[in-house]
Amino acid sequence: MANNQPKRTLTDQIRDTGFSCLSCGSCCRETEPGSNLVMVGPEEIRRMMDASGLAFEEIVTPYPSKIHDSGREYTFGWVIRRKEDHCMFLRDNTCLIYASRPWICRTYPFMLTEEGLKVHPCLGIGSLKETERPLDLAFTLCMRLDYEQEEEDRIREILQSAIVPEDRPVVIDGEGIKEYYG
Repeated sequence: MANNQPKRTLTDQIRDTGFSCLSCGSCCRETEPGSNLVMVGPEEIRRMMDASGLAFEEIVTPYPSKIHDSGREYTFGWVIRRKEDHCMFLRDNTCLIYASRPWICRTYPFMLTEEGLKVHPCLGIGSLKETERPLDLAFTLCMRLDYEQEEEDRIREILQSAIVPEDRPVVIDGEGIKEYYG
């Protein structure tokens, strides 16, 4: 039996979710272990540096899951530093770098994967009949997916052409192999 239902577009799926940000700040707080790890790539880090005036090492820390392999210790990518249970850029439920916030923050609670649209639990879901500006959000989700895939491709290329050092822990991101810092 053929399915006569028209395929819903990404924009339709987003619109029908009924999301409106309530500015509660929950997405910026750790509600369960690791729940607010915000992975960021080098370009995003530079935007945050420009917006905040802070140095690289003041903004990010290595992604916490480490790989231990033949005397080598490494991880892939960076996460925004947290203060206690929240993002370092959260003050009074307001993002201090809102205009320069990372892709993940721009698209939350939505995520686009190769399998389709994922919607994370959020108090703003269902608060409206339809999500506002779904076309803009769909476009931003596609840009985020492209950015993340390009970063993964660059990391894969680095792993194929570079030797991970044995004498110190490192982070591998789309720009190369970088030492950890304190």
